Amino acid sequence: MRKIEITKNESDQRLDRFLQKYLNNTTRSNIYKLIRKKVFKINGKRITEESYFLQENDVLEIFLAEDTIETLMKAFVPVIPEKIGLDIVYEDADILVLNKAKGVLTHPDQSEYKNTLATMVHFYLRDLCTPTFRPAPVHRLDKNTSGLVIFAKTYEALKSYNALMRERSIEKYYLCVVEGNLRKAGEVKGYLIKDEIQNKVRIVTHDSDEAKFCHSKYKPIEHFDRYTLVEVELLTGRSHQIRASMQLIGHPIVGDLKYGGSRVFDLNNQLLHSYKMVIGDQTFVAESAEIKDFLASIKS
Repeated sequence: MRKIEITKNESDQRLDRFLQKYLNNTTRSNIYKLIRKKVFKINGKRITEESYFLQENDVLEIFLAEDTIETLMKAFVPVIPEKIGLDIVYEDADILVLNKAKGVLTHPDQSEYKNTLATMVHFYLRDLCTPTFRPAPVHRLDKNTSGLVIFAKTYEALKSYNALMRERSIEKYYLCVVEGNLRKAGEVKGYLIKDEIQNKVRIVTHDSDEAKFCHSKYKPIEHFDRYTLVEVELLTGRSHQIRASMQLIGHPIVGDLKYGGSRVFDLNNQLLHSYKMVIGDQTFVAESAEIKDFLASIKS
């Protein structure tokens, strides 16, 4: 038999979802079978409802032999990345704010598992990783977009910051270098449609079942001979939204070959950087060395 005391990181979730994470080496159907067999007690009472919501300080008891429980669990072993490489902008008990480098995935995928921002964070915060919770990103950036990413260090913080994202209470500002002389501030409102095969989006004026509303505001910050430094406020967080918006207004981002940009010098990725986030009275800022170096090179 094993006894588990539910903490804040496990509370406010259904029993079956908690068990799927805790007993992570078995199937969902087997977990439901164990619930029906009444092998679980909560606060001393047999539980047969998988939809029970766990509360902080609940005591969950598993009435199985310890070696059986061990076979149903796969221990969390943090992946050791080749380098940690975390550029920490801010950290407290709830969140970790990072300046992500270009070329780094936020999440693991089929092409890369070891050297992603998430695996680096899990190694850095390995003492906070449990069978049912690991620090998680509140949002993501494209692989070749650099800048600010927030990781929640607790389940409570993850719920709170996810809610702020849904309510659009987190202000997000980007810097990009676009082609041409952009003179006036403006905005792009439309409906974004994604082509999954090409991993590319387009913005149209009409709504449809597969479209998602998108909204960005932009303003020129500094003009150069053939380029403009632009600040973009992202009011909806859609995949490739800024890149497609800049292409739509005729000023594609420098280096963004997928969305009409030209290759300049040895750039083969977009000069796009998430440089500022405002959450209530907190402001986080991160500089882009790549944009700074590019602007220095075209000035000289």
